[in-house]
Amino acid sequence: MSSSPFSKQKPRRSPARDAATAPPAKYYRSGQLSDKAASPFKPKPKVKKSAVRKFLFGIADTMLIALLLIGLVYSMLVKPNPKVITTSNAYHAVAVYQKAAIKQFQQLKNRNKVSLDETGIVNALQAEFPEIASASVELPLFGETPILHLNISAPSFVLASGGKAYIVDSQGVVVGEATDFPAVKNLPQVIDQSGFGVKIGSQTLSADNVAFINTLVAEAKQANVAIASLTLPSLAQELDLRTSDRGYYVKFFLGGDAAQQSGQFLAARHDFDQSGNQPSQYLDVRVAGKIYYK
Repeated sequence: MSSSPFSKQKPRRSPARDAATAPPAKYYRSGQLSDKAASPFKPKPKVKKSAVRKFLFGIADTMLIALLLIGLVYSMLVKPNPKVITTSNAYHAVAVYQKAAIKQFQQLKNRNKVSLDETGIVNALQAEFPEIASASVELPLFGETPILHLNISAPSFVLASGGKAYIVDSQGVVVGEATDFPAVKNLPQVIDQSGFGVKIGSQTLSADNVAFINTLVAEAKQANVAIASLTLPSLAQELDLRTSDRGYYVKFFLGGDAAQQSGQFLAARHDFDQSGNQPSQYLDVRVAGKIYYK
């Protein structure tokens, strides 16, 4: 097929030329934004608000620690005005013991729970008040007011020795002169002829010896036997009793059984009354199951 002579053929264009004359291509690149270009999709950092919060939490922690320290220091303090609890007011009112206790608690070493000297407090009070058989200090866990417990020995009898009269408690301790305790009345009297010196605050008899005397007095009272005198002779562990209605005295052994010897005495007394034959000098019930008289 022949081409028409009248048609014009378009000139061919070079691909390199087309590429040079074509407009530049557009493209998008995803990647990390620069520090200066902030993304509109990300929230702004709350730098100031976070710093304030940390500051407030820091203050709260500091205040909490301070309060704990203050509470700890407070819980370790001890007031010098203790609460005093006694088992007896036979010798003194509670206020007397409390006044003496305050002097001990006012000492610097006794103003806190760490260095408080309980032994020293107890010893000082017992030296001033021999009737205190034992004592203890109770410290509250968080409070400041200590509690002082005083175990007071009961008065047992009046000991006549060296021209003076002394109060002896249930532990055998000489509490003081009878004239210093006008409220202590109606106690039996024991005459001391043993020759041993009597000293206030010292133990003149054992607690068992005192219990023996108390039992003997109680048994005689129950049997309606009036006691005229009780005497501690020079012979160790002997106690002599005289009644108001008989001429003889009765020998007891303080180291023995008080109830048994009292029973022997009362039974022998009854038998002598029935027979009409009374001892002229003494009745001896110191040996269990045997009675001697003269």
